[in-house]
Amino acid sequence: MKILMDMGPQVNKTKITIRRKSIIIGLRVFIALSVLTITTLLIFTATRETGKALLKVNPIYLLLILGLLSLYIILEATRIRLIAYAITGNWIPITYALQVIFCGAFLSAVTPFQAGGAPIQIYILWKAGLKWGETFLLLILRGIFYLLALALFFPVILPYFQRSYTGRSMQILSKYSIFAYLLILGAFLLILFYPKPLKKLLYSLTYRRGKRTDATRRLFGFVREVRRMRRGFFDFVKKRKLLSIGILIFTIIVYIPNYSIALLILHSLSIKAPYIDTIFRQIFLIFSAFFFPTPGAEGIIEGGFTVLFYNSVPKYLIGVFAILWRFFTYQLIVIIGGFLSLKLLRMKKILSR
Repeated sequence: MKILMDMGPQVNKTKITIRRKSIIIGLRVFIALSVLTITTLLIFTATRETGKALLKVNPIYLLLILGLLSLYIILEATRIRLIAYAITGNWIPITYALQVIFCGAFLSAVTPFQAGGAPIQIYILWKAGLKWGETFLLLILRGIFYLLALALFFPVILPYFQRSYTGRSMQILSKYSIFAYLLILGAFLLILFYPKPLKKLLYSLTYRRGKRTDATRRLFGFVREVRRMRRGFFDFVKKRKLLSIGILIFTIIVYIPNYSIALLILHSLSIKAPYIDTIFRQIFLIFSAFFFPTPGAEGIIEGGFTVLFYNSVPKYLIGVFAILWRFFTYQLIVIIGGFLSLKLLRMKKILSR
């Protein structure tokens, strides 16, 4: 079954397709991996001391954690609106920006390599009044500013971890982080400055016995929009230099509340930890998790998080700490996004066949 999003006449009746079967399969895998991960962590780390520690947690910490999460979501929605304003000169309603966050998180969580969020985000932004090429540009810029914000810290973080932490697990994470960092940077530079070789390669993959296929024709439309996106990106950077710097700085500010949740969870469990060190570990983990094939990188994130904090948190609390951190920083957003996505996919503009 396919769910087709009608993008209207302004994009030549182009339709963005979301396969319901793929979503259902991904959702089942995501839930199964989540349950398996939680069960495994509790089996290998939980003791009677774990229950005693949880009973001592002050409920006020729950409100503070939810407050930080809400602040992050509001700031991220504002960041999306700011990028939209920089592109179009108009502010989109905050409700659409919130849908981009929640629905994108849900569909990314239930698809391999976290690649499924873009179609529904494009549709939401189109409904908000953006042209199709503008929706691509907004999503690209949103990701670029986020990666640039992480990249500013990464040259400092990697040597810091190599000096401070040893062991095979850390070496594997470090090597994969470098690989992900270089791959993302290389792909970005290739698309921006050397698109023709990439275009030829993609076209050659769609040809069958030297003839064009339906995939070739679909790729043609995609390449055309990428070309528009490139032009829009360079125009944006040239004409909006100060605004670009401002958005980059704001992006760093946006993620401070989200990365502070881990420290608040530690305090609720009566564990003291350096603030900067806690943030650095999470940034390092984010780079390590890029392109993992499991839906939402589920299981990999929790495992990496446990490795990074294993020497700083008592064994009987490390599993609970990883579970709570993952829930408040990601899974709760995915759950809300699931309800919103189901509601959105039932709108009359979306046809089920």
